[in-house]
Amino acid sequence: MSINKETYREPLTDMVIDSSNLDKWKKKLNYVTRVNDNLLLNLDIKSFPKDVTRRKELYFEKIKLFIDNKSVNLLNNLISINKSNKDLIERREEYNDIMRKYNKSIKEYYDSHNKKIIIRQVLNVNKDRMMAILQYHNYKKGTQDTYTPKSIVSDVDDFILKNQLYGLYLDDLMMGFLIIKKTRNFNIDSNSSNSGNNKQNTFYIQEVYIDKSMRGRKLGKILLNYAVLLCPKNKKYISLMTYEGNIMANIAASIKFKLQKKESGCPVNKMLFVRKMKIDDFEKNTVRITESKSY
Repeated sequence: MSINKETYREPLTDMVIDSSNLDKWKKKLNYVTRVNDNLLLNLDIKSFPKDVTRRKELYFEKIKLFIDNKSVNLLNNLISINKSNKDLIERREEYNDIMRKYNKSIKEYYDSHNKKIIIRQVLNVNKDRMMAILQYHNYKKGTQDTYTPKSIVSDVDDFILKNQLYGLYLDDLMMGFLIIKKTRNFNIDSNSSNSGNNKQNTFYIQEVYIDKSMRGRKLGKILLNYAVLLCPKNKKYISLMTYEGNIMANIAASIKFKLQKKESGCPVNKMLFVRKMKIDDFEKNTVRITESKSY
C-alpha cells in the first residue's frame, strides 16, 4: 500500500490505516493487550478507564474521526504537539527536581583560616563539570588506579548524572570533592564473639579529595562531616575505605569512625572505617542547609 497524506501508521498494530481498512484495523486492535495513558493523551483523550476494551474503543473512535474527516495531517500535528508538550513538562520537572536537590545540598562552613567554604552538589554545567574533571584527574594521579583522559571524563559525567558528586568551593573555585555511593555491603566488626560474618548495608564514602594547595585547613574533616549529614535514615552505618598513612584515616577516627579488624577487600585501600549512625546524626539533617559551622 502506498503511503499518502491521508494514511496513518498506527503504533499499536504497526498498521498503515486509511478510510478503506478501518474495520480490518479494528479487528487487529482487538488483539492488543494494553493502551497506555500516553497514547490517549497524545490524542487529547483525558479519560483513562481501567477497562482495556473501553480504552481501545476511545482510541479507535478518535483516530477514526480524523480519518473520516480526511484530516490525517491534523492528527499527526496533534500527536506531535502533545508529545512535545509532555517532553517539555518532563524536562521542567527533571530540572526542578535537580534544583531541589541542589538547593538542599548547599551548606556553609568556615575553615581553620576563617575562610568561608561552600559544599554543594556538582551540577552538569560547563564550569562545574570542567573543575570536577580537573580535580578528579589530580586525585587519580595520586592513586595506584589506572586511568585515561577518556575514563576521567566518563567517570565524572556518571557521578554528576547519579547525583553522587559534591564539590567543596572556595571563592567559587572547586578545591575538593566528595563522592558517595548510597549502598555498599561490608563485613563489619560484631559485638558477638562467635559471629564471623556480620555483613551490613552501609552508606559508602567512595572518595574524598582536597587540593594540595588547601591541605592543613581541616577541609577533609569538613567533607567527612558533610558526608555524615547525607546519610539517609534507612542506613545504620556509614563506611569509608582508605590506606595506611593517608591523613583521612586519622580524620575518620577523630569523628567516630572505627577501624575494622577485617580488611576491606580492596588491594589498595585495605583499611575499612565504619561509623554507626545515631539518632542525633539524623536530626542534624533537617538543619544542615546553609547552616554555618566551623571546625
